[in-house]
Amino acid sequence: MHFLCLHGVGTNSEIFSTQTVSLRYELGDAHTYEFLEGTVSTALAEELKPYYPSSVQTYNYCDTNDPASMLQALEQLHTFVLLEGPFDGVIAYSHGAGFAATYIIQQALKQPSTVPFKCAIFFSAARVADPVCLLTGTLRYLDVKIDGVRLNIPTAHIWGSNDTFHPGTSDYVRELSVAEMREEVVHEEGHDIPGGKARAAVLGIAKAIRRTIARAEGWDGK
Repeated sequence: MHFLCLHGVGTNSEIFSTQTVSLRYELGDAHTYEFLEGTVSTALAEELKPYYPSSVQTYNYCDTNDPASMLQALEQLHTFVLLEGPFDGVIAYSHGAGFAATYIIQQALKQPSTVPFKCAIFFSAARVADPVCLLTGTLRYLDVKIDGVRLNIPTAHIWGSNDTFHPGTSDYVRELSVAEMREEVVHEEGHDIPGGKARAAVLGIAKAIRRTIARAEGWDGK
C-alpha cells in the first residue's frame, strides 16, 4: 500500500519519519510512504522537548483555532492528494490524525461514492472538526452521540495509556469509526509512537495495521 503520512502539531515530517521507523520496518517492504510537511510554523511540541532542541523547525497544517485556516489546509491537502496520489491509506499522528479524519469526512460529504483513502491509521488522535461548521466560520468538534458514525472505512486506533498531554482524545475519533471495521491498540507509552525499545508494543501495532490493511484490500468502498 501507498500511505500518506501526516505529522502532529509542533513537529515535522523528518521527526515523524523517525518516530515510525521501527514500525515501518516491522511492516516490511510491501508498502511505501509519502510524508507531507505542514506549512504553518509552530513551537516544538511539549512531548518532544526532551529529545529535540527548541531551534528545530516545526510545523502544523493549519491554525487549529481558525476555521478559515483549517478550510484552507483541507483544500491544500485535497490538491496534494489529487496531484501526488492516489494513496491507499493515511497514517497520521495527534493533530495530524484529527486533520486527516476531518478531511475524510469532508470528502465523504462532497463525494459519497469516492473516498480518498481505503484505510486510516490514527496515532493519539486529536478531535475531529465538523467540516460543515467550518464553512460558516465556526469551530465545532464532532461527537458520535450527536453526529453518529462518520468514518466508514477500515481504521486502526493506537494510543498510550500514559498520555498526559492529550488524554482521552483518541476516544472521539475511535467512536466516530465503524466498530466492525476498526482495530484498537492501547500501549503503555505516552503521547508518542512506540519505537524499538517498546518491542512488544510495536509488534502489537503492526499486527493491528496488517489487519486493517487486509480489511481495506477486501473492502468494496460501500
